[in-house]
Amino acid sequence: MRRPRGVDALLPAGATAAVVAVLAALILPSQAAEPVIVLVDLALIGALTSMFHRTARVPGLPPPTARFWASMTRALLVYAIGMAVDLTALLVTAAGGRTVPMYGAQLVYPVAGLLIMYAVFKYPTTAQNRSERLRLGLDAAIVLVGVASFVWYFTVSRRWAPGQSWLSLSESLALPVTVLVAGFGVLRVAFVGARLLTRPTLACYAACITLTGVATTLPAPPEAVPLGATTLLLLAQLCSLGGSLLQYHASLGGTTQPPGPTRRPFSVLPYGASAAAFGLLVIVVGPDLDWRRWGVLAGTGVLLSLVTTRQLTALRENGHLLARNRLLTEQLQHQAWHDELTGLANRAYLGRHVEEAIQRYTTTGADTALLLIDLDGFKAVNDTLGHEVGDRLLCEVADRLVSVAHEGVVCRLGGDEFVVLIERRLAGPLADRLVRAVASPAVIGAHTTRVGASIGVAYISHSPTGIVDLLRRADAAMYAVKSAGKNNWRLSEPEKVAARP
Repeated sequence: MRRPRGVDALLPAGATAAVVAVLAALILPSQAAEPVIVLVDLALIGALTSMFHRTARVPGLPPPTARFWASMTRALLVYAIGMAVDLTALLVTAAGGRTVPMYGAQLVYPVAGLLIMYAVFKYPTTAQNRSERLRLGLDAAIVLVGVASFVWYFTVSRRWAPGQSWLSLSESLALPVTVLVAGFGVLRVAFVGARLLTRPTLACYAACITLTGVATTLPAPPEAVPLGATTLLLLAQLCSLGGSLLQYHASLGGTTQPPGPTRRPFSVLPYGASAAAFGLLVIVVGPDLDWRRWGVLAGTGVLLSLVTTRQLTALRENGHLLARNRLLTEQLQHQAWHDELTGLANRAYLGRHVEEAIQRYTTTGADTALLLIDLDGFKAVNDTLGHEVGDRLLCEVADRLVSVAHEGVVCRLGGDEFVVLIERRLAGPLADRLVRAVASPAVIGAHTTRVGASIGVAYISHSPTGIVDLLRRADAAMYAVKSAGKNNWRLSEPEKVAARP
């Protein structure tokens, strides 16, 4: 598919704008530089919003994926509105000398964060039941609380203190919490089987979150533009824009994330977050501890490590048991639905597909044909050359039927009887090809064998009551072929007889 013109120019244009913002931070006074930086930020957010919108409208995108990108588009639109409000406040402050509160960061950014969380949690994952959803929710809560402790200590507590206004607290929380929400969203869609993002896109988003997180921890110099934090935030936005371009092009090309190894049934992220939070606790309270309290703290750390190791060991063993159970279940399901000798679908599998075909006929009028195939001369081969040769001949015939009737469903009823389900319009030509394919000589070891095929054809439209009546009609047509000389095919009654001349 041809890519729309102009999309690939967004990244170099954004990089140019970012350079302009950095130069403004270096050259201009803070009151003049801040509006320029926010304006560039707003332009980059606008470009990112446009990419999300384009991705959501890619033809052929799965509906859940399209809804996700549409929800992310709305979230970024709200975020852009908040930036526009803050830009207006900066311009008014620069023009009139009167400080205007940053209501965008204080009031609008939290709404954008909630919309991001809604998009992330609305996207389907591999969790199939309430227990799995609860486990994922608890894992998320542990990671969020662990990271929030770092955000509070290194960012928010440095910019806000008790006694200041709640709006001031909201402004201090806006960017760190947005980063926290975005980081959790990326982790969720990456590690719970959603397969929403390609690997290059995931890498770009991870870099964006990391750069933004580092930027929020840098100290802000009074009465000056924080050059380091500004540069990192601009780089983060460029990484996000680059990742979105890669995702958009991958969606246009119809490529998806390649299947990777089976995901482990548990995540180590909550344990890592817990360990990191304990390390932060040691840093915070360490200077006030004497040697006795240090001993208690060290013992607690070792105890928590041992408990975590025991839990991970148990979870790993449970994972191995679940993997073996899944393998055994798949084997049992295959045995329940397939013939042991030929590997073809069996009668139970055929019954399910006949029921589906009857349902399609009653709802849409789409007709299906059942071809009942009985081998001519197989008993003589089986009696003279032995059952081993007969079994190998049945496998050879099964391979031929699958090769010729690849558009349909091929089953073995038992003995030397086979069935093919196919669209009605393809039944006649397929029956011709099957008769010719089965009649070709087959070399089994040192023996050359030859069998034929008598085929009875019945339509769902004339046997809508179920598989028993359908097989009865096909069986009657098949025996009519045998009575007329074998190695042929015929339509069942009440269809008009249309045997091959």
